[in-house]
Amino acid sequence: MIDNATRLDNAVALPGNIFQYNYTLVNLIKDSVNINELKNYLEPTIINFVKSNPEMKSLRENKTTINYYYKDKTGLFLFTVSVKPIQYQ
Repeated sequence: MIDNATRLDNAVALPGNIFQYNYTLVNLIKDSVNINELKNYLEPTIINFVKSNPEMKSLRENKTTINYYYKDKTGLFLFTVSVKPIQYQ
């Protein structure tokens, strides 16, 4: 668990120099949330994390696109935040 609402399910390397974190928002059901509002709320925090966290240094150095894939507690896709190298350089 990342926090009381977010579970990291796994992380995968994808073709095209993309690294993806797959998360479940364990308290949410897709139909009960405004997905665009939630994405717009989380996106600046995620981008700042990628830009500033020392643990992300090797991904930044390799100009990797980093995806944050979210689904609800039933497994339904909610949204992806994709952080491209131009956003963190």
